[in-house]
Amino acid sequence: MPLLRKDQLQNIVTDENMMGTTLLIVCVDAFGLSFFEWEPETFDLDCKYAFDTELPQGNKDKVWSLVTALTTNLFYISLETFMPICNVLNGSRADFRTYDPVDSDEAAWGIVEVLINDPPEEGEDVSTRFSHEIKRYVGLTLKVEGITTPPRILLPFVEYDRDPEEEAGIEIGPDEHMLKMHEDRQRRERESIERYISQQLVRLGTQIQQLPLQQGDTSRIDAYLQQIQRAVTSSPPAAESEPLLSVL
Repeated sequence: MPLLRKDQLQNIVTDENMMGTTLLIVCVDAFGLSFFEWEPETFDLDCKYAFDTELPQGNKDKVWSLVTALTTNLFYISLETFMPICNVLNGSRADFRTYDPVDSDEAAWGIVEVLINDPPEEGEDVSTRFSHEIKRYVGLTLKVEGITTPPRILLPFVEYDRDPEEEAGIEIGPDEHMLKMHEDRQRRERESIERYISQQLVRLGTQIQQLPLQQGDTSRIDAYLQQIQRAVTSSPPAAESEPLLSVL
């Protein structure tokens, strides 16, 4: 491996600002998909040999979180797996032993980044991958944050448990000023989540375009991420938008 490329990769894999997908692409380029089946100790040794350095624990957490999402269905069905993976992909350390809830921003990005790497098949309704437990958790998180109408990116992945006698919606009353304040706050909260996802996509695109890959070709990455960006920010809702594409 040329010294310059090795130095570049060393800087990338040790940078804790790198996103999970970026690190996964580097590892797939270096080791192929076979490393998905390796023991963590084997992975550590091969990283040391390939990059002449050890990955920080946080970066290893990001890689293995995506590998877990790609090789099992636990991200989609188990809240105990969903929350730590979302936390890790948003920059937190993995902790499967304590309850560390994610907010709506973190849940949205966790879902988006996993689906970038595990995109739906043609014609698949990707929302059916997610269990009621996870959809209910996302709905409860939005409700706690005061968001009664989900943003487009989360709409397919939200369920609300309602009292059968409770009327749908929120009771504002005849005060038009109060109603407008509520609607304006809802819009700001939705836009905040979508803005965070857009910023994350820009970060990811910038990182991927700068990768010195040996096997892979990054020329189509920007187009992939632009399509995802359109799915996030344009109408119709995310459930009816174009499928997210894989960058691997």
